[in-house]
Amino acid sequence: MNSRVLLGAAACLTLVGCAIKQPPFGEEIMPESARAQIPGRWAGPHRSGTVVPNWILAFGDPELTALVTDAVERNPDLKAAAARVEASRAAVRIAASSLYPRIAMKGLGERQGQRLSGDLGRDINPPDFGSSGVESSGGAGLDTSVDETSQRWVYGLAAGAAWEADVWGRIRSKKAAAKAESKALEADYEFARQSLAAAVARAYFTTIEAAQQEANAQDTLNLYQQYSQLTDVQKQHGFASDFDVAQIKSRTASAEDALYTAQQVRAQTIRAIEVVTSHYPAGRFDVRRSFPRQPRSVPAGLPAQILERRPDLIASERRFAAAFHRVNEARAARLPRFVLSAASGLGTAQLDGVGTLDAVLWTFAAGVTQPIFFGGELQAAQDLRTAEQKAAAASYVGFALRAFGEVEDALANDYYLRQREGALGDAVSNSGEAVNLAGKQLEQGQIDMFTILRLAGENLAAKVQLTQIRASRLRERVNLYLALGGDFAGTGAPK
Repeated sequence: MNSRVLLGAAACLTLVGCAIKQPPFGEEIMPESARAQIPGRWAGPHRSGTVVPNWILAFGDPELTALVTDAVERNPDLKAAAARVEASRAAVRIAASSLYPRIAMKGLGERQGQRLSGDLGRDINPPDFGSSGVESSGGAGLDTSVDETSQRWVYGLAAGAAWEADVWGRIRSKKAAAKAESKALEADYEFARQSLAAAVARAYFTTIEAAQQEANAQDTLNLYQQYSQLTDVQKQHGFASDFDVAQIKSRTASAEDALYTAQQVRAQTIRAIEVVTSHYPAGRFDVRRSFPRQPRSVPAGLPAQILERRPDLIASERRFAAAFHRVNEARAARLPRFVLSAASGLGTAQLDGVGTLDAVLWTFAAGVTQPIFFGGELQAAQDLRTAEQKAAAASYVGFALRAFGEVEDALANDYYLRQREGALGDAVSNSGEAVNLAGKQLEQGQIDMFTILRLAGENLAAKVQLTQIRASRLRERVNLYLALGGDFAGTGAPK
């Protein structure tokens, strides 16, 4: 009858276990004042449509694609992030283990002995030495009522089980928090992976920019050297002064310094690529010297969609969910705990010279523990978790606002850089034509050499700026892809 009562109690506890509350997600985390400000479309110039994945292919550059793939495979920081994801998944299994019964088994084989002397038969218990400092098998002590000197064998086998009925959802909330934290780390890994790809692409474009600036500096040096030689010839024939020679040689030396500076910058950018792709920075990496094609306008989707797409926002959302579940866990910790336990075993005690005693033992119990006074610890724990939840919600709003700002900046920058590229392209073309016309006028004696050098300097400045703008457009396009949360090669979450 009693067994039926205990079994019925266990069934009831299982059935009445209430479902845990689910946290809000996405824009529901935001206060109404912030949620109402999310527009239906981007303010900056953009192309409508759904964000397209695999953005690395938009540049049509197999060398860049191979670099990104190599960096993702080799980067040690990314491997560390993947290991943290694996650890978090193990933490979820640890948290979930408390939902199941804990079962253990014990086997015992022990030889015991005692020798007593003194005032025997006066109900004086022998001294108890307690633990000797090492792990004990846990065998029963000797019966002192039999004889002052005795030895015996004790052996047997026992098994036990205990289970806490998660009536209030404390354990499930703990598991849900661990799972949400694991999902946050998965999103962290994906954002680190996308950020690494973006860093490789930006470094790649910067290296190409440095190569083109080196070419611009070389062209300028060649021009100055050509006119320096011409000035030397003119001086020999009395058509140029020492002042003219000194000026052209000074400009030639400055152009040579600019070439060395450009070569130094290119070597630095090559080493930067080697570092970001986890190679030794020897400065020997070979990178193309021309820019890849500029991708067409990017479909930007809707502002609210990045809340569901950007990995860093997903990570922040999952951390809010973890904080939400921890509040529920702390609240449930103040409520009664219901535990069921059972144990059974069989064994034999054989006392030398007396006889043998066999035993079969079992227990089945149900218990309730209600915390009453812990010095305010449980309430403080709940307050702590509640404050953490508030912080996580505020952090999510901050992440979202920064994400919106990054997209708007990237869209605006892409528009203005495109306009500047067109204007500078005209400037390079017109200034180059002016240099060609000035060369013909110089041959006819209509202008002096320093006029053409001034025009050549203007043409070089326009070329330098145009190269900077073209590189900036490519880098800014990478920033836009990253800000929109577009992946570069499917999903990268560790398996």
